[in-house]
Amino acid sequence: MDNKTSLDRSLLIPIFIGFFSVLGICLVLFAARLSAARGNIQNSATATPLKYQYLATEPGIVLPTEIASPTEELSTASPTLTHGLPTSTQFTNISTVPSTPLILSTSISTRTPTSIVLAAATNTPTPSATAQFLNVTYDDTDFKFLYTGNWVSQSGVSDTYQNTLHISSAIGDAVQLSFVGQKIHIAYQAGPSLGAIAIKIDGVDFALDESANTTVISGWESPVLVLSSHTVTITHISGGSINLDSIAVLDISTPTPTITPTQ
Repeated sequence: MDNKTSLDRSLLIPIFIGFFSVLGICLVLFAARLSAARGNIQNSATATPLKYQYLATEPGIVLPTEIASPTEELSTASPTLTHGLPTSTQFTNISTVPSTPLILSTSISTRTPTSIVLAAATNTPTPSATAQFLNVTYDDTDFKFLYTGNWVSQSGVSDTYQNTLHISSAIGDAVQLSFVGQKIHIAYQAGPSLGAIAIKIDGVDFALDESANTTVISGWESPVLVLSSHTVTITHISGGSINLDSIAVLDISTPTPTITPTQ
């Protein structure tokens, strides 16, 4: 009987192939492990700060594109924007977002308004209007008289002021004069067959009969008035014709009218 070995040589080839396959796999895994170990480089802190850019969304606020340090204050005229980033914050990785949020604080500086002092206008005193109207006589032909109705102007009448008269022959005719003063004197020519007139001063009525036995220059004086502007209206109310010679504005300290023709 032949002696046979216990190990079959035909099995050596598959064993060697399997061994070298396992060895190859181990080498590949070791090389991959070694490559991964070389790629993992520890990050170290750097003194160069992170550069980032703000996008301005509010109109009228210009933000810089780069900020030199994590803590920076943007000062404008008003308001002031301050970025509250802590100075101790270090960014170890470009992809790492700091846990401290960005805080924008607005501080509005209070400015004391400049006081504007307006110089009070100096009012130059104007002369009193009464100074130039007192003791003035207005003739019946003066342009200040406003006649309504059928008045007739007569000239060359003796003993009258400036030898003129205004005569009304129709009831309802009226004449009006505005003046400044405290008292007036109405002059007229009285005579037979003359009628009556109504005198109204600032809404107060007075009656005057111009009739007389003989033809004579007569007059009527008003009561003392307040020293201001007044309006007198003379109206033909009854009888025959009536007339007007002049109206004098009197100074109450001088009861007798001063004849001063107006220009």
